[in-house]
Amino acid sequence: MQDLKQIPAEPTDLDQYEIENNFHSWSFQPDRSPPRVVSAKGVRFTTEDGRERLDFSSCFVSHNIGHQDPRVIDAICRQARGLTSFAPSMSTKPRALLAKMLSEITPGDLSRSFISLGGTEANETAIKIAHQYTGRRKMITRFRTYHGGTAASMSLSAGDARGWAQESGGAEPVRVPQPYCYRCMFGLAYPDCKLQCVRYIDEVIELEGGGEKVAGIIFEPVTGANGVIVPPPEYFPHLRKICDKWGILMIADEIMTGFGRTGKWFAMDHWDVVPDILTIAKGMTCGYLPLGATIVRKEIGDHFRHRFFSHGATYAGHTLGCATALAVIPIYQEDNLIENSAELGQYLLQKSMELKEKHACLGDVRGLGLFVGLELVKNKKTKEPLTSVDAKIRPGSNPKLEVAKKLGELGMMAMAANPGNVIVMAPPLIISKDEIDEGVAIMDRALEVADSYTE
Repeated sequence: MQDLKQIPAEPTDLDQYEIENNFHSWSFQPDRSPPRVVSAKGVRFTTEDGRERLDFSSCFVSHNIGHQDPRVIDAICRQARGLTSFAPSMSTKPRALLAKMLSEITPGDLSRSFISLGGTEANETAIKIAHQYTGRRKMITRFRTYHGGTAASMSLSAGDARGWAQESGGAEPVRVPQPYCYRCMFGLAYPDCKLQCVRYIDEVIELEGGGEKVAGIIFEPVTGANGVIVPPPEYFPHLRKICDKWGILMIADEIMTGFGRTGKWFAMDHWDVVPDILTIAKGMTCGYLPLGATIVRKEIGDHFRHRFFSHGATYAGHTLGCATALAVIPIYQEDNLIENSAELGQYLLQKSMELKEKHACLGDVRGLGLFVGLELVKNKKTKEPLTSVDAKIRPGSNPKLEVAKKLGELGMMAMAANPGNVIVMAPPLIISKDEIDEGVAIMDRALEVADSYTE
């Protein structure tokens, strides 16, 4: 065995380790190392070659407050000097304070949290709570959705080709359509459709056994990696009534949309609908440390006062992670980041609509807050997708990956390598109008690559 303190660390060595020793997420394993990031600040990051680049994805919709905020770094260091972590059977001040803070900012009577280490853990917890609280196994989920990479979360990630290799586990999924007006699975048009997509859910619940068999429905309020699909305004109020009718739980996966991304603290606030369970992660600590949480309404939390809660984890309520969240969350309020997301989100959407008029490859543009999706097509009239739904998991040419490569060459990172045909622009909430102009100008040039594939 090599002396572990003397492992070579020259750039060529690190490149070799990336290729030979590291698994890269959601991809064919590369034959060359990706660019290596050495520092980041605000909305920009610097790679090993000394080049500064624009982060127009908030590191996959997580770094909402930007990179290396000194207030957060200082809070992490202060906590680390006192206590980094302890067994979850004991209380710590950061965990207790964070649980209270979450109850203050989340909608309605959401009040009891299980604090974990990330989004998929938060959703796994939500699924277990739904099963234990209702005594039922079936879970309604929507196509074109992603809830995480672990077994139950992946089973409920319907219509995402990344999950095809995963055997169902931990839940019995029942799949229904999205409120996807651009590509309505019923061939209807809003508002004449009378919300067939949500009325269909009512019928599916009945056919699947109603309140005797179905535990709940899990959804992203605004669908993230699979398309930034924004529902019609009546959708969630109607769905709330259906869930109440059958006595099933609404589980809002706000891993991406939480903490100001859509211009409200939480996306569900746009419709004044309180879910029964809310899951959060990315924006809670903005990637400075891993953390997630599952928050339930008071009635559900009280249910487990006299019934055994069959879930836990060694790092639940991790002290350093909780201290990080305690530093991050007030920044949204202090720096008016929710308001900035709402205001500049409208500007980003407006500039994106201008791209739609200019580029043959853009069939639809949609968004809410600083969360905008550009849907790529071969033909605007027929709406034929630029790539197939399974393009990401198949070898060979992929026009959208070529757009991602072009963005990198031009000095910007956006979510252009996610599943489906949508490029997502989700800059940090600290973004300025000038920086939006800069990012949109780069996207304008990169989309020329996709234009070359249109008919």
